[in-house]
Amino acid sequence: MNKAELDQSLEFLNNPTGELQIILYACFEEQVTKKLDVKAEDLPPIRQLFVNSVNNTIIAKENFSVIPLSTADERGSCFYQYDLDLPEELEVLETVIGNDQLETFSFNNDTFADVQSLVIVLADDNNEISIFKKLSPVEVLGRGGYMLWKSNNRLERFEEQLLRISSSFQVLRVGREVIILNLNTIEKSFGFHDVIKREATVGLEAIREMSIVSNIVTLEELISNVSFARKLTRIARYSPVIMNNIPNANIISFSRTHPAVRDKIRYTPDGSQFALDTKVSKDLFIKLLNDDFLTSDLTRIYYDSLAKDTIEAEIEQEENNANV
Repeated sequence: MNKAELDQSLEFLNNPTGELQIILYACFEEQVTKKLDVKAEDLPPIRQLFVNSVNNTIIAKENFSVIPLSTADERGSCFYQYDLDLPEELEVLETVIGNDQLETFSFNNDTFADVQSLVIVLADDNNEISIFKKLSPVEVLGRGGYMLWKSNNRLERFEEQLLRISSSFQVLRVGREVIILNLNTIEKSFGFHDVIKREATVGLEAIREMSIVSNIVTLEELISNVSFARKLTRIARYSPVIMNNIPNANIISFSRTHPAVRDKIRYTPDGSQFALDTKVSKDLFIKLLNDDFLTSDLTRIYYDSLAKDTIEAEIEQEENNANV
């Protein structure tokens, strides 16, 4: 899914077929989900709150792109299409759709203090999306602390809990795709780290099979670091160097000559493997496998590029047109 396709799939929010409906769900621990019974006349402003939020947060970001989550890096201005194992906490984005068996939130049995997140479903006659909103501490008032409110001209203790619904959200399910808005958010929740560690292990095994690193244990030790683990995840699925079976000798030769790498990585005495003994060398090695070091054919200037959109398909199309 690219940004244009994402925008198109959300357009029904502004031009619905039939009435645009909204349903709210409260999510508790242990993947327990309950429907919120909201007064009918209070639903339209909440619906518009999230329609506006989708418009402002996603559709209006014309310069944003959509990239697979497994290729996530430090670049900005992008949304992430989830292409890894979906954590249990996010499976609710699909399981609430059309599920009439869910219980309704009841103040006899439930409290706002136990609500971890909300799922908001917006749907017209033909389309639907579900929005995942992790609740912050300030969105459940009365969960801890001591609250006072105005009573005539005095202050007295307010003993109830209030649920404050703001427009922010972190994850969106549209069609069969899950879109992450903010990478930092999911790194701290959703069981995302465990998913990334599993994928990073696959990347590490791919490197091990290359026999290009003499002390691969130094990479194993970094799998618990989610930022570095994400880099290994990219290796597992998208490394151009591994996918194209570039010989180890070529990789090492390149590292000895490119200005961004040379003299910053050590080698074994026979020069056949990398000896990664510093953080800088480990990061540079991962960049090598991701083919991040580029050279302009026009200016001969060297670049360190995160975002690389290959043009092989365009070249092939041009050649086909020339042969017609």
